[in-house]
Amino acid sequence: MPDSWPSPDHPVIAWRGDTPISRDTLRADVNAATHALAALDATNVALFDTDTYRFAVWLLAAWRNGLTVTVPGDTLPATHAALTLPWIGETPGSVLHDWAHAPAGDALGQPCGTPSLRVFTSGSTGAPSSIAKTLDQLRNETDALEAAFGAAIPQDARIVATVPHQHLYGLLFRVLWPLAAGRAFDCDTLAYPESVWSLPARRAQVLVASPAILKRIPTVPDRGAIAARFDAVFSSGGPLPPDANLAARALLGSRITEVYGSSETGGIAHRHDPQDAWTPQPGVEIALDDDGLLQVRSPFLATDGWLATNDRAAINDGRLTLLGRADRIVKVEEKRVSLSRIEQLLAGCNEVDTARTLLLSRQRDEVAAVVVLSAAGCAALARDGKASLDRRLRDALAGDIERVGLPRRWRYVAALPQNDMGKTPESLLAALFAPPTEPEIVTETRDEHGLTLTLSISPHLAHFDGHFDQTPVLPGVAQIDWAVRHGRARFGITGEFAGMRQLKFQRIIQPGMTVTLALTWAADKQQLGFAYTSDAGAHSSGKIVFGGDAA
Repeated sequence: MPDSWPSPDHPVIAWRGDTPISRDTLRADVNAATHALAALDATNVALFDTDTYRFAVWLLAAWRNGLTVTVPGDTLPATHAALTLPWIGETPGSVLHDWAHAPAGDALGQPCGTPSLRVFTSGSTGAPSSIAKTLDQLRNETDALEAAFGAAIPQDARIVATVPHQHLYGLLFRVLWPLAAGRAFDCDTLAYPESVWSLPARRAQVLVASPAILKRIPTVPDRGAIAARFDAVFSSGGPLPPDANLAARALLGSRITEVYGSSETGGIAHRHDPQDAWTPQPGVEIALDDDGLLQVRSPFLATDGWLATNDRAAINDGRLTLLGRADRIVKVEEKRVSLSRIEQLLAGCNEVDTARTLLLSRQRDEVAAVVVLSAAGCAALARDGKASLDRRLRDALAGDIERVGLPRRWRYVAALPQNDMGKTPESLLAALFAPPTEPEIVTETRDEHGLTLTLSISPHLAHFDGHFDQTPVLPGVAQIDWAVRHGRARFGITGEFAGMRQLKFQRIIQPGMTVTLALTWAADKQQLGFAYTSDAGAHSSGKIVFGGDAA
């Protein structure tokens, strides 16, 4: 256990609600947990606990025993199976849930080894990769964080977080850095964007957030002003779109400091404005290799040499511009997801012949899968339907892939689409998921009065994307466009659009509705009449004039 963790000037270590946890309480709990761990006769333990204070106690106690602490990012069955270690913390299968009954006062022997940390992240093949961190590396990084950002943060600021401490970003920003710098942290995690509105205004606070939460804060229905004010807001773990950054900044009353890095490298750089280039963290050197990939050298690494990343970049005047990933690891809700790993797992399913995956970035980031089915898969699709097969394949992945990374959209094809070179670029795969722009025509009838179409309004229509997230509405311009298209096709209209008459919008059209579009064509007047109706009543109507004056 590092002698300087926690900081000597640290009377309050943490807060559980409005109850402070003192430095003396921490020392007593760490002492009890140290004795509890000594009885395990282990050199390496897996630690998982959702309570940040309890996690910190177990971590410091394990290091005091000289243990290597492995910090898994989840408790999935595949993770438990892969880690044949004693698990500690408040989690199923744990050999130590608490330290309440540990023997007290017994003299401890010599630590069993050199304390260290192991975290996990997805490698290029998708199999979880173990990354070792020494205490010196971790202390170097907390020192760099204090040097870069500490001057702007009051000593009595409370650290609140939306990110878990089971990943390196949360571990550093909400546990190790506060312990080293003498600031208290909250035990609980803010799980939802709405939680930010519950924070009080009376205290100094720092928000350690994920891009997923920050992107959602501006979309929360009006709850009034956020009372809390933050001395700093941090975002890391994935990209934060510039518009979401600025919208969240306006609500939170503080600029957002984005921190770029990875579990392998630690922090690499930061920026305070989404239009800025990235400034390297104190002590970090950056360069490009011959392929334009970023490489770094820093005191947060295990060696003094350069470490290559999979990020394409440009460097100007010592500052960094990121140009995208060169591998197939994507971020979904700040979770690293290997598309290659998903494809490997799908290929092992009896129903699948070949599978390709991609990331769709729309209102939210989602993994999508394009699957060529085997004979067994084709039979299952015909027998059980698409929804059932979707669920079956998702269930087959669920033991190895976190829920947020499971494919949400599926397409079953006879063969993967190919370009003229015989390759399957991502653009062809993405085209399979392009939202439709036309409604489904359920029935079509024509008589001497005109044409009547029954239309099924799919929730997946492109027109609903971004058009009122809470209450999607079919735009009036889409209704007019459909009337023009079907009128031209059915009545052979060739004139140019000249204007509109008697336009009325009476009721909104929403996803899932079935509506009737009635079209009439007056050739002598070059005038197309349209009316949308449903069981709810009249929705819209008007007359569109072609090839003449609409006045």
